[in-house]
Parts: sequence; C-alpha cells; structure tokens
Amino acid sequence: MKQTILAIVACLALTACGTNKKLQSANSQIQSLNGKLEDLNKQVALNEKTISELKGENLQYGKELENYRKVEQAIIQKKEKLDQALAARGTSLQEIEAKAISAVDKLEAAGCEVNYKNGRFHIAVPDTYTYKSGSAAIGPKGREALNVVAQVMYDNPGMETMIVGNTDTAHVKGVADNWSLSTERANAVVRILSDVYNINPKRLTAAGRSKFNPISGNDTPEGMAKNRRIEIIMNPDLDRIWNLLQD
Repeated sequence: MKQTILAIVACLALTACGTNKKLQSANSQIQSLNGKLEDLNKQVALNEKTISELKGENLQYGKELENYRKVEQAIIQKKEKLDQALAARGTSLQEIEAKAISAVDKLEAAGCEVNYKNGRFHIAVPDTYTYKSGSAAIGPKGREALNVVAQVMYDNPGMETMIVGNTDTAHVKGVADNWSLSTERANAVVRILSDVYNINPKRLTAAGRSKFNPISGNDTPEGMAKNRRIEIIMNPDLDRIWNLLQD
C-alpha cells in the first residue's frame, strides 16, 4: 500500500514539475509578446503622429495651392482686362511689343545703340554720327536718327524723353567749356524734335553732363569717341497702362 502511495506521489511530483516548466515557458512567451506589443504600440503612436503631421502639411499645401491659383487667376483677369482696354483704344499688347521691336530695329539701323534699363529706353548716338567736331549743329545722319525717335514718340503719345549731352575730357576751342557744349547739343536735339517734328515741348527735357559721365576711358581716341555722345532716354507712359488696369 505504501509503495502504491509513494508511486502516486512521485507521479504527481513529476507532473507538477512538468507543469511548472510549461507555465514558466508560457509566462516567458507572454512577457516577450507583451514587449513586442509595447513596441508595436509605440510604432503605431509614432505613425499616427506622422500621419497627423502629414495631414497638417497637406492642408497647408492645399491652402497655398489655392492661394497660388487665386493669384494666377487674378493675373489672367488683369491681362484680359488690359487687352480689352487696349483693344477699345485700337491697340493691343502684341502691337505695343511689335512697335517697340520695330522702333529698336530702326534706331539700330540708323547707327544708334539701344538698351532697356529700369523701365526706360536708352538710345546712344555718337557725336561723329550726329555733329561735326566741336559743333552743336546736327548733320543729316543725326536728323535721320531723330526722325525715328520722333516716330516712336508719335506712336506713344504718353512717352516723355530726356536728351542728355556728354563729352570727352578735351576742351573744344571757341566753346566756353564742356558743360556748354554738352548742354547745347542736347538743346539742339530738343529744338528739332519740337520745332521740326512738332513734339510737345512738355514731353522733352534737355540736359548736359559734360565730361563727367564717361562710358569708356579718355586715354585713347577710341575711348574719347565713345564718350562724345548724345543719350536719348525715353520713358514709356507706364502710369497710363496701370490706369487701364484700375478702370
């Protein structure tokens, strides 16, 4: 009987020992799974934060895109409005551009150098092309260039023009000083535009800068020739175009 009881106890002990090992193994797996679950929860939280941030950025980009579309539409509407206003006056942006290109081509063909700076056309006419040495009288070629300038002013009635005389550093015999020569050459151009071509004098300004606005050195004959020039600065009537946009 005792042997039977001992056998049963031994069996139970062995069974309990096996159960404990399985329980420990299960607990260990549970702990491992809990750790993985915690890591997954952290990753989910991080992903949710990233998604939230991306949604915020997407919303901001959507607002910016909408603003850009509004600006683009406003520009299109202003251009259409300007085209309509110009068309009502018998012209268009394309025609204005074509006139400007044609005028520049004609001026360059007449021996002038044309540049566009700060919203103004700068037309340089060398004095060898326009005047005799030391003289303020404009020759035939100079009048040819002024004919083109006058035509540009006819085509653009709101345009104002400044004529600026420039000299080299050499003093011309019989002239008070280089200020006098540069100013009188500018005056001669203004008189022709006003008296011969009937350009409104209110649209014309004469100025002289003497030898103090060189574009080249005065140590060579070539440099001095470049500095002896008339500059014609034509200022388009941008205010008139702006007013068309405000109508």
